[in-house]
Amino acid sequence: MERTRITLAMDNAMIGKKVQLNGWLRTKRESKGGFSFLEINDGSSLSNIQIIADNTLSNYEDVIRKLTTGCSLTVTGILHPSPGKGQLVELHAESINVVGQADSSFPIQKKRHSLEYLREMAHLRTRTNTFGALARIRNSLSWAIHSFFQARGFLYLHTPIITTSDCEGAGSLFHVTTLNLNQLPLETIKTDSETKKESSPIPDKQVDFSKD
Repeated sequence: MERTRITLAMDNAMIGKKVQLNGWLRTKRESKGGFSFLEINDGSSLSNIQIIADNTLSNYEDVIRKLTTGCSLTVTGILHPSPGKGQLVELHAESINVVGQADSSFPIQKKRHSLEYLREMAHLRTRTNTFGALARIRNSLSWAIHSFFQARGFLYLHTPIITTSDCEGAGSLFHVTTLNLNQLPLETIKTDSETKKESSPIPDKQVDFSKD
């Protein structure tokens, strides 16, 4: 069965259809009625989709009840109208398979995380609504700019990038300054075979770079 993206599944036109959803678990809570509510997301939408996992599922006790935030799941079931507020549909699961486990130390939890904390989780922060929203805004802006210029016959070229980061020595290719190069000190650098002078300007205490 082919996968359906969550953003497409959350539509009234999909009600009554059997679909397969792939995504990571955002939240899980158990009901006293003998079933669990799961919310998963695959990145195609900021909103999660709710999964109803009944205790009649063959792996309910051994697998589903032990799921933790961050687990990657494949869920197959029927889409039904949702009685809950803020969601059009919910999926009544017929099968839930764990593709990848995540233990309780998974760093992205349901609670709100500070930007300082997320800065240290570059590989996972796109799973949060904050960075998901920013990525969508940047995508829309880029698409609009490219469409505008492409429609007018412009070509997109990758021009050299001026950056303050020195990656693997490439930053010594050239220096950018508005100061007079002839009045700046020379840097003496050592190579494997000799010592030579480089004519590019370098930061120096005697140079007032605030005027640059």
